[in-house]
Amino acid sequence: MKKFTFTFLVMFLFGTYIVAQMPAAITIEPANATAFDEITLTLDATQSCPSEGLYGAGVVMMHSGVTIDGAAWSNIVSFDALGVNGQSPELLPVMGALPAAISMTPRYAKATDTITITLDARKSCPEGALFNADSVMMHSGVTIDGAAWSNVVSFDALGANGQQPKLEYNGDSTWSITLIPKDFYGIESGEVTAINCVFNAGDWSLGEGKDFDESGECTDFMIPLATEYTHTWSITFTPSEFYGIEEGSNVSAINCVFNAGDWPLGEGKDFDDDGNCMDFLVPLNPIGINERNTVSFRMFPNPVENMLIVENIKNANRIEIYSIIGNRISTINDISTDKVTINTSNLQSGVYFISVFNKERIETTKFIKK
Repeated sequence: MKKFTFTFLVMFLFGTYIVAQMPAAITIEPANATAFDEITLTLDATQSCPSEGLYGAGVVMMHSGVTIDGAAWSNIVSFDALGVNGQSPELLPVMGALPAAISMTPRYAKATDTITITLDARKSCPEGALFNADSVMMHSGVTIDGAAWSNVVSFDALGANGQQPKLEYNGDSTWSITLIPKDFYGIESGEVTAINCVFNAGDWSLGEGKDFDESGECTDFMIPLATEYTHTWSITFTPSEFYGIEEGSNVSAINCVFNAGDWPLGEGKDFDDDGNCMDFLVPLNPIGINERNTVSFRMFPNPVENMLIVENIKNANRIEIYSIIGNRISTINDISTDKVTINTSNLQSGVYFISVFNKERIETTKFIKK
């Protein structure tokens, strides 16, 4: 696998730095996250390279590493392995949120999968209407090619496969039914994106269960399903835990590519400027939890030309200088005084980070080279 470097566009403004740019096919929440934050990485397969290479994938796996101290593809987690914390590198399809009163197993399922739908009667609308019900029946249909309530199965009828739409009581406030949507609704063709349903206690007059809308009124449930055309996938993880990154490391990016469970089944990469496929480089805040708004040491002048003075560094055992993308530029060891003068004449103009290490902590801040 060829490894690529990436040029960060950086500007220094009011004591902060901005790192750009995120690949078009990828978003990260929260923005400007560090390797020590929990992040959600989302891939839009329609914008990955080759075009729509993963568009119809049944599964998407991430093959990845991180850029530590400027070294790309460090601490690799293979697509067919587990992270250091035991987490799978599998992405899940992004669909609509489940209603509060509904849970579904598996959470990300297609119309061809066996699913279990569970209703919590305490959370349905109107409040408590089905809480003491002797039985609960599902009145439902599916959204096919955008048309809701298609192929309706009435609460007092049978599914296309002869299955009764009756839920089983779980011994608390919840009721469940297990079915295969394609078989239950007799779906022959079309894109099925949701199950539309309401519930009753065996008759409409005995109690009804619906969803709450934003104004608190009762509305039909819509349970989202994945499809073979699902193109948006996400994974939530903490890079430092997933890749086994030691505290104090300067991590500036995630390096990754994606596949459909194996390389021959479909691959997703980034586009370079010429339209060719290249590895994704997803920028992270390079300093992470080591950067402090205030530090105990004093540093001047800032901006600096040739000599940077760092003082009040009692008990420091090492000083390191990093570029804005996390490359270590220099290291000062064997510090015997609380004041050090650092020659910066060989540095190019720009923004740099300086980290002062002692036994208790690492303190990092920025300086500008004129």
